[in-house]
Amino acid sequence: MWSKLTQRLTDPLFYRKRLLQLVRPLRRPRATRQTRLEHLLEKEGPVLALIAHPDDELFASGLLCELAARGHEVHIVCLTRGEGGDTGGGTREELGRIREAELRASAAVLGASRVDFLNHVDPLGKAHRTYAPAVSANDLARQIGTLLAERSPSLLITHGSGGEYWHPAHILIHRAVFRAAGGKIPVLTIHAWQDGHALPGLLNRDDPPDLKIDGSGYREQRLGAFRAHRSQQAYFATHGGGSLEGYIDLTNLEAYRYYPARGHQSVVT
Repeated sequence: MWSKLTQRLTDPLFYRKRLLQLVRPLRRPRATRQTRLEHLLEKEGPVLALIAHPDDELFASGLLCELAARGHEVHIVCLTRGEGGDTGGGTREELGRIREAELRASAAVLGASRVDFLNHVDPLGKAHRTYAPAVSANDLARQIGTLLAERSPSLLITHGSGGEYWHPAHILIHRAVFRAAGGKIPVLTIHAWQDGHALPGLLNRDDPPDLKIDGSGYREQRLGAFRAHRSQQAYFATHGGGSLEGYIDLTNLEAYRYYPARGHQSVVT
């Protein structure tokens, strides 16, 4: 109990989360920018999903399947190799190699044509506190900006404003992506809020849902991607009532917040 309290009280995100909880009732809710996926894909170029760890792409698995089914080129860009997780008695380097291979296998199942790593080291976490890699948001934005200039993407997908469950690495890449995009490329962020969702602790409470994707038609494809992450299956099964299938069925409906590029009007449906 004392260890948990100490770790939480030394975490700056703990205070930010509590402050937002206090002021949220005083803020006027932002209206949704309801839009359709086809309106976001008018520009040519690949779709880039920028994530913090191998397995984070699973949070957008229905959307990635839908994009691939429509013939769009999908690239996954990962901040770390996830070597900060439980090594199971091995080394961090071994875990990084395992999780890299798992992400590549998952990406192939989801229809992504390319996987790249930004080569930042995932720090070791504690029981009640996680950490972001030792890179500033500005430096990471410059690295991502070089990538965007090379790829000329039509759309970016990344983590939500609250890092889903306030993971500092998720929040870091969220900030860096927006700084790198500079308002010139539309962005979708994962796990927007859904009233009545079975797993509300995984959602970004302050991100209104502008786009919803029903992934139920891709159940087997999504399940294959989840199974590719063998080292992480216990985590998802726990949230799914004991099975990956349970988690898949609880997360069929994906919601995203939409940030249009400057000068581009969102299409309300």
